[in-house]
Amino acid sequence: MPDIHIDDTIVAIATASGEGAIGIVRLSGKDAVQIADRVFQAANRVKLGKADSHTVHHGFIHDEKGQQVDEVLATVFRSPRSYTGEDLVEIGAHGGMKILKNILSLFLRTGARQADPGEFTRRAFLNGRMDLAQAEAVLDLIRAKTDQSVTAAMSQLKGELSKRIQELKERLMLLYAHMEAYLDFPEDHLDVYSNEEFENRFKQVTENLRTLIHSYAKGEIVREGALVVIVGRPNVGKSSLMNALLERDRAIVSDIPGTTRDVLEESIEIGGFWIRLVDMAGLGRESDHPLDREAALRAEKYLEEGDLFLWMVDATANSFEEDLKIKKRLLEKPVISVANKTDLIPKTKWGELRQKTGENDFCFISATAREGLGRLEGQIEAYCLQQDKGTESILITRARHKQALEHSLEALLRSHAAFLQKESLEFVTVDLKAALDALKELVGEIYSEDLLDLIFQEFCVGK
Repeated sequence: MPDIHIDDTIVAIATASGEGAIGIVRLSGKDAVQIADRVFQAANRVKLGKADSHTVHHGFIHDEKGQQVDEVLATVFRSPRSYTGEDLVEIGAHGGMKILKNILSLFLRTGARQADPGEFTRRAFLNGRMDLAQAEAVLDLIRAKTDQSVTAAMSQLKGELSKRIQELKERLMLLYAHMEAYLDFPEDHLDVYSNEEFENRFKQVTENLRTLIHSYAKGEIVREGALVVIVGRPNVGKSSLMNALLERDRAIVSDIPGTTRDVLEESIEIGGFWIRLVDMAGLGRESDHPLDREAALRAEKYLEEGDLFLWMVDATANSFEEDLKIKKRLLEKPVISVANKTDLIPKTKWGELRQKTGENDFCFISATAREGLGRLEGQIEAYCLQQDKGTESILITRARHKQALEHSLEALLRSHAAFLQKESLEFVTVDLKAALDALKELVGEIYSEDLLDLIFQEFCVGK
């Protein structure tokens, strides 16, 4: 992001591109109301400069020649009771992009500057309207694809994560202040190392940090979606399963082994969870063809990164030796065993399949006949729900938050170790401060411009 000047007035179209009934052009800054008054004429002839905060005014936008551009509603928000903490005006116009761009150009010609991506929310953060975790939650809420991701984003936007971080900071600050007091007034020393209260505080904060960090496994699935990878030999029906779950023909299906060479990824919602479903080339197939080698490399990436694997076998096969080799590669990973093409064999053969593979918990399906998919979707949903066990209601959904908590925990463990070994309190307090600083970075009490640039460049221009 270029140099930011928060003392000027910015403007941007705040609604998505495309036609709509209504579109919003947003101004924010110390001159927002005055600039709006230059082009807006209220139907009752009252200037916006005399309007109270949180009031809506019907009127018209006129250009420099006095020609009417659009009939609009102008909403006034006075500092500090606005989204950005500054004077803010929102023009509700008709939603055609030509109209909105004309209004935007008019404001740019009359004193406003084009906002940069995320600059409205960046100003809200800089003006103390929200902390950094809440600012990131704004983007998460906009991008939320399921009810669960909306709930998680709203929780953070309301400040529930920030409150928890504040509680941990206060506990660490109290511990840090007491340690510093012992350093500054050694004559009042009461054998700090035998103080059980200090030891309990170390343990409590450590436990809370670990719980929050552990919640990231669930939070990442809620925010980004679970990466569910279909694996198996060529021609077992992986692409057919993907098409069946998507309820459309996304992958090419044929009886020729090796039809799928590239990795296909699509997203669907199952049981309220966002699922990133992956179909990739069949494993266990050796080839010198450059496309096959590239497909194998991509497959390895997904084998490493997948959250859940659907290990698929052909129920009509006579031998499962290659299938079992593939399953061995999934040791210690969450796996759902799927037997496909069960419409081609009698149910009496299912027991034989279990015996040959040693797998007692198959999900029997027919991807082409759309049979058994409900049970499979239920097992995928059960996996996602299981990630919620043992975690608290507040979820860590961003890698930056997890990293900050891990840094805090690492510093706290070093401080605790120094305390237990009765080292000089200087060694104890230096790491206590580092633990505190990591939590301050999470909510933005400590930040760099580079960090803000990285966060807010993800936003759209009008937010």
